Amino acid sequence: MKYLKIFMLAVAAVVMASCSSDDDSYNTIATTNVGFTNNTVVVKENSGYFNVPITISGERNGDIKVIVEAEPCGPNPAVEDQHYLITSKTLTLLNDTTKQETLNVQIKTVDDQEINVNREFKLKITSVQGAQLGTSEVIVTLRDNDAAFFEKFFGKWTFSAIDSEGAQFERTITISGPSDEEDPDYNHILTATGTSFLNVGVALNFEWHFNYNFNTSTKTGTLGIVMGEQISSYGSSYQWVWVTDNGESYITDDLNAEWNLGEGDSFPTEIVWESTFVEDGPALWFYQPGAGWWERFTNVKITKQ
Repeated sequence: MKYLKIFMLAVAAVVMASCSSDDDSYNTIATTNVGFTNNTVVVKENSGYFNVPITISGERNGDIKVIVEAEPCGPNPAVEDQHYLITSKTLTLLNDTTKQETLNVQIKTVDDQEINVNREFKLKITSVQGAQLGTSEVIVTLRDNDAAFFEKFFGKWTFSAIDSEGAQFERTITISGPSDEEDPDYNHILTATGTSFLNVGVALNFEWHFNYNFNTSTKTGTLGIVMGEQISSYGSSYQWVWVTDNGESYITDDLNAEWNLGEGDSFPTEIVWESTFVEDGPALWFYQPGAGWWERFTNVKITKQ
């Protein structure tokens, strides 16, 4: 027991010396500042790991330690350990030769697979050692991705229809679009591409657009094939467009298909272009302005691969 007491006293002495040494290692230059780089951060709910940066400015002669905490805020608060997790709330910047200028709070989002409004939480710097505190708070918004069905259209689909000879027509197309939410086409315009989509003596590649709409309250949407824009060409003499008809004449209005979510808000795997004025659905004409049509499709649908 005597030896154990001596050992514990020795350990305590080492710990005290270590703490004293740690205190001495902190930066003492008064003009050194730390603070969040931004006032707001917006990420998608399915982002996984992301960083919220803290900027260090000014000279330093020692270490800097920052402690952060989080709290729910806003009309639809995000709850820690339910909607997001913080890897570490204590961050230390060692005084080394690299002169690092940023500390990152690493956060992991939790994708709940449910449609909800955006959630928010506040990240706060609650303690700083070795520097002056600048911007102490940042609002983090977790943008719901489950209502952003725009991006769920990305990928390979099978385009199928009945051609003008009454034969089944099938081609693989790829649907894409902007993923940057600041892009004006985000949540509005999708692009379809098809390699060797149609052969007119030469295999043609196709590219056309869909106008996308979705109503989060009714959980219904439309996908409109854009008419009248160039979708393929061959040399300088042949340019083709999609057109549709109203049962009597060619028109260039979008050819719209309605779609809705399935059970449990599941994303549809098939979009069908239907019509009330023709039994086999609206006609999608492969048309050369000034020359006439080259192909006619009915019973048009796309199926997710």
